[in-house]
Amino acid sequence: MLELQETTIRFYINEFRILEKERPDKLHDFSFFIGKDKVTKESPWHKNLVAVLPILLAEEKGPVVIGARIWRKYHACYPSEFSKPRFYSHFKRWFEGNESQLSAKRLMEKFTPEELTTLKQWRKSNDRRLWQVAVTLMTVYTFHSFHKLADRIESTHATMLKWLRNYEKKGLEGVSRPGNKKPIPKERQEAIERKMDDVIHLVRQSPKLHGIDKTSWTIMDLAYVFGKIHKTPISHSQMSIYLKKRGIRYKRSRQVLVSSDSKFREKFAELQRILKNLGEKERFFSIDEYGPKSVRPKGGRQLVFKGELPVYRKVDKSKGWFICTCALELATNQLTWFYSRKKDTDEMIKLIDGLTLEYQQQERLYLSWDAASWHNSQQLRDYLAEINEPDYRAKLKTPEIVLVPLPSKAPQLNVIESVFSGMSKSVIHNSDYDSVEECMDAIDRYFNRRNAHFKKNPKHAGDKIWGKEKVKPVFNKANICRQIG
Repeated sequence: MLELQETTIRFYINEFRILEKERPDKLHDFSFFIGKDKVTKESPWHKNLVAVLPILLAEEKGPVVIGARIWRKYHACYPSEFSKPRFYSHFKRWFEGNESQLSAKRLMEKFTPEELTTLKQWRKSNDRRLWQVAVTLMTVYTFHSFHKLADRIESTHATMLKWLRNYEKKGLEGVSRPGNKKPIPKERQEAIERKMDDVIHLVRQSPKLHGIDKTSWTIMDLAYVFGKIHKTPISHSQMSIYLKKRGIRYKRSRQVLVSSDSKFREKFAELQRILKNLGEKERFFSIDEYGPKSVRPKGGRQLVFKGELPVYRKVDKSKGWFICTCALELATNQLTWFYSRKKDTDEMIKLIDGLTLEYQQQERLYLSWDAASWHNSQQLRDYLAEINEPDYRAKLKTPEIVLVPLPSKAPQLNVIESVFSGMSKSVIHNSDYDSVEECMDAIDRYFNRRNAHFKKNPKHAGDKIWGKEKVKPVFNKANICRQIG
């Protein structure tokens, strides 16, 4: 009469008996409904389906689960039970409820503990491709939708299938980051380094010098200008790789980072020509002043425990100040320095007198410094014209003095800045000297140790000293000797 199966009627009768004992009020509530799910889960057909599904899924070898194939196997076992639409409905509901357990079991069966550890590392890495491979392997083998997975990792079906085939053949080695494992020949490596030097040298110039009407470089502009100058095309992606390898990043600047000197290339070419043809009786000096520097408590980087904040006392009144005028001889990496209270032409004349006396046996001294006014004053030019007279030099046996000015606003080319940077980190940062004299004594000890080291190790003169100097103190167009800002 009700057109129900006997098992369904018995199920309702049993439920009514339970309600009669526990909730008799429900028997008079005509809106009461036991629910299809509860009825379905108690049916023999559903119990058979739940019992056979884990077995059918375990027989699936491929990473992609095809519902039609599962249905055919189920229908072969129980041909008179659920139809295909009803099977899909029950299968989807059952799978969603057991997905996490099935996935964990499938991963443990498919991957070894070492492979799972590697895949988890790839999944947390910054390498986008390794992340895509890890997500693909750890998701496809856990019955997830292939189409949804492709959208999630922004990849194609063909690429994902290629990763799966490579994994089945070679394991994780077949899907790891590809690359040439052969050692790069020394000549090729040197050519790459020279190319990166050229890239860094180009970055330090103004785009307007090369016809680019912009105030700062872009990757595309750099690639275009580089190919135009060196007659060698370079892609913007390769340009980006070179910049990253040399530690160049986009960063908000506090000061101008590029030289606006219209004769930048001419001056730099003259520097290269002199250094390339530097004779045995010639010396090249990088000169600059450190300071004025006040003596007071200074901050800086230091090792501290996690959560500890290093502090230092703020003192409004300093204990004094000083200026250190220094000259670095590039051939021997020897420093000549003295302290003063001013920056003017008289101090430059004092430095030149000291260098001519110290290097009296040389034939020519090249002096390279920035475009400060006292480095190019009329008084200085008159003095140099006097001491460079043949009679004056023959009488006092002094070398010839030749000025080699650096491009304006290009402190990164002044090699002495690298020495100042290392000295500051070793002597000035995190310091609290009692007097100016104590601070100058510490600087003297640092410079003396540095000179002694290079005298004992002339072949390794370009190495970083004490682990403090920012870059090798050698003249190189790719060096950034001074951090601005």
